[in-house]
Amino acid sequence: MLKSRISAVLAVAVLAAAVPGAVAAKPSQPKLGPAIDPQPGYEGQRKCSPSAKPGVERFRSLVLRAYPGTGYGSIGRPCNVGGTSEHKEGRAWDWGINARIASQKRAAENLFEWLFAKDSYGNGYAMAHRLGVMYIIFNRRIWFPGSGWRVYCRQKPRGCVAPGGGGLRHPHDDHVHFSFTWKGARKRTTFWSPSRSMIAGVAAHPGSVGHWAAAGNGAVFPHGTSYYGSKAQTWLKRPVVDIASTPSGAGYWLLRSDGRVMAFGDAVMKGSVKGNKTRVVGMSSTANRRGYWILTRSGRVLSFGKAVGHGGARSAGATMTGIAATPTGLGYWLFATDGRVFAFGDATHRGNAKNSRIAGGDNHGTDGYWLVTERGRVRAFGSATSLGDVAGRRLGSPIVGLAATPSGEGYVIVTAKGRIFSFGDA
Repeated sequence: MLKSRISAVLAVAVLAAAVPGAVAAKPSQPKLGPAIDPQPGYEGQRKCSPSAKPGVERFRSLVLRAYPGTGYGSIGRPCNVGGTSEHKEGRAWDWGINARIASQKRAAENLFEWLFAKDSYGNGYAMAHRLGVMYIIFNRRIWFPGSGWRVYCRQKPRGCVAPGGGGLRHPHDDHVHFSFTWKGARKRTTFWSPSRSMIAGVAAHPGSVGHWAAAGNGAVFPHGTSYYGSKAQTWLKRPVVDIASTPSGAGYWLLRSDGRVMAFGDAVMKGSVKGNKTRVVGMSSTANRRGYWILTRSGRVLSFGKAVGHGGARSAGATMTGIAATPTGLGYWLFATDGRVFAFGDATHRGNAKNSRIAGGDNHGTDGYWLVTERGRVRAFGSATSLGDVAGRRLGSPIVGLAATPSGEGYVIVTAKGRIFSFGDA
């Protein structure tokens, strides 16, 4: 008996010694863009599926690497043990932390600081939202995303009593309980898919100097113009790759990488690419709301609604990055990543950007266009005039697109992390 007690004391001492050196650290995180997951709502247990879900397992590994020596804890729980719990769906984790041991308590507080901090984009509780943390219980308190910390139970002689004189509850002073949404548990959040937090496309408002930027998770960021909705609340089967404005500027379409189109405002759905094997990269509207073109990565142009096909560039062997329609809607340019440009209809070919890695481009009437490289260099052709660029500057992430103003006397350049550079009358 004495030997067991000595072993237990030594184990606690080793654990307490292991934690302090790690407290200064924070869990590792990927490079993230401005698009963030919505505030988690409550999703209670509805079935019994106690196998550990991948997002919870990965979160546990992330925390244990950051705070070595802390308790491994449990995720799943048998269906016939206790009452309703997310443990029975494999989407809760009990982290072995003792609130009575100062070094362990500091480790928990350090993790909470990381989960609740604002990110560089101003998003509050950023990591908690990006991981899908639904609520946390520790040391007689419970945290919810919408209300913060509040009393979970109060210690009385008969035990820890729920607020209002309710029943007894476990004080959670020997572990931290984390419950996750289903999206978080299944790794369907921007933390686990950081590319979806990045900006994927930009579209200019056709009647003003405003524009919209769209992220991979379906979020839409309006700049100097109106907001008509997004898909940020939904985990899309495929990421968004582009956004296109309607001719009126009172709506827009979002395009997924599999060719699925989503309409907002006065945008009208005219169809999507069928099947899941086609990889698309961009779309552009006709001169009215009655149609649009979708460009595949291989150079095929698909027409929907009243849009008339003018040709494609599948035979060129190029990898495409974008499409820009002429103002008349009677033609378009296709932009390839290697700098080649292909003109169709009333669009005029005015040159290629040799030896360049192109991120996108936009039109200047029917007789000119701009191309922008991933490093921010702008190339002007035909009637378009270069108004400046960001070549040579430290951008933090690659350029994803260029959008021209209606006058043709300005443009904006946008990076994957959402930095916006304006030129001319933009």
